[in-house]
Amino acid sequence: MIDLKTLKKIFKDNPNKSKITFKGKCSDCRCKVIIDIISETEGFGLQGGVLYKFEKDGYFAKCPDCYKVNPKIIDHSMPKDKCTIVRNNPNASVLS
Repeated sequence: MIDLKTLKKIFKDNPNKSKITFKGKCSDCRCKVIIDIISETEGFGLQGGVLYKFEKDGYFAKCPDCYKVNPKIIDHSMPKDKCTIVRNNPNASVLS
C-alpha cells in the first residue's frame, strides 16, 4: 500500500490541493476505481479503494471488494492501466 511518506510528498508537490483524486482500474477485477485522498489535520483519508505505489511502475489501485478478498498485489507488472490524476476537478489532482 501507499505509505505515509509518499502521501506527504504528493501533497507537498501539490500545495494548493486539499484533495487528490486517482482514477484507474482495479488491478484484480478491472472495474473502474476512483480514489480520493484527503489531507486532514491528523493525517490522510482515502475513499473509494486502496492505492499502491511501486518505485518504477507508478500507482495501481484495488477496489474495496477485491482488497477484502486479497489485500496484496500478487504481480504488479500485470496491470496495464496505471492510475491517473483527474484534471477536470479544480479541487483535485491526478497523478500518473
